[in-house]
Amino acid sequence: MMLHAVKGIGSDHAKFSPVATASYRLMPEIKILQPITGSEAEKFKDCFSPGVVEMREIQGRYEAVVVAPRKDTCTREVLRHPEFTDKVRLLKVRDHFIFTVESTGALEPLVLLREAVKILQKKCEVVRKELDILTS
Repeated sequence: MMLHAVKGIGSDHAKFSPVATASYRLMPEIKILQPITGSEAEKFKDCFSPGVVEMREIQGRYEAVVVAPRKDTCTREVLRHPEFTDKVRLLKVRDHFIFTVESTGALEPLVLLREAVKILQKKCEVVRKELDILTS
């Protein structure tokens, strides 16, 4: 029996890629414009993923407070409730990216990220050299 092995990279064919899924999203920003208290606060909390909003006692009353916007899955549920229309604003932080890299197991996600950054640096060097040629 004779066997042949071929080493490839993901740009040759997807079967050579050790990355299962790689994605990014912008950091959610949830701004509470007016205090949300009492039963409204509980309803507000239920509009988001667990851990995004907590109830805190402030000056003797319970109020909804955003504690972990990163955990938000960008739900728009809160906008379906008219009582929150003027009390909350859902935004994205335009310069804060959250990357997710899943591995097939051949390489750890951190290794994949480091290798991807090295490739990106090389590509940037090529672009920089080309720009230097154009401007000189």
